Amino acid sequence: MRTRQSLVLGLLMSLLCGLAHADTLTPTQLVQKTGQVYFSNHSPSAQWNALALSSRLNERYSKPRGVFVTLSRNGKPRACWGSAYPQYKTVSEATVYATLGALSKEYRYPPIRESEWPLLQPQVTVVKALQPVNRLAAINPLRDGLMVRQGGKAGVMLPGEARDANYMLVQAKLKAGIAPNEKFQLYRIVADVYQ
Repeated sequence: MRTRQSLVLGLLMSLLCGLAHADTLTPTQLVQKTGQVYFSNHSPSAQWNALALSSRLNERYSKPRGVFVTLSRNGKPRACWGSAYPQYKTVSEATVYATLGALSKEYRYPPIRESEWPLLQPQVTVVKALQPVNRLAAINPLRDGLMVRQGGKAGVMLPGEARDANYMLVQAKLKAGIAPNEKFQLYRIVADVYQ
């Protein structure tokens, strides 16, 4: 009789073999594969590395990039995790680890249950550039993201999270813990968004 560990290892290997021979994945497909493996056994880090290394995304993402993974249910966010700055060698790695962060580190919402996973819609935001801007009017909230920074504090609103740039600014400052009277820098987040 096979143990649970050997069953999980078999599932992971079949997923990895399928990925190795599959066509190029979209970032959201990689989020879905990562969630399948996560809920199969809360796998150790070596398995996440194998998943990230065996996954192929579009060649235009061969350079390191900042990545955010947002998981939503019925149009409302359930989890979001990531970084505006590159933290991994590939977008595949960044997507896998941002998905894991959304599933295991997100503290603003209740933990995602395995039964809820199939109901969630993934969105992957791949950051192409952070551009300093002098005026909030330079931000189109439907196309651009916004990052505010003051010293070591920073807050982010992703493209499409709001329809109003002023609302984006208020929310990003709240996330960063920037007081109303503190000076701050504005950055436009130029990104590709996959749903």
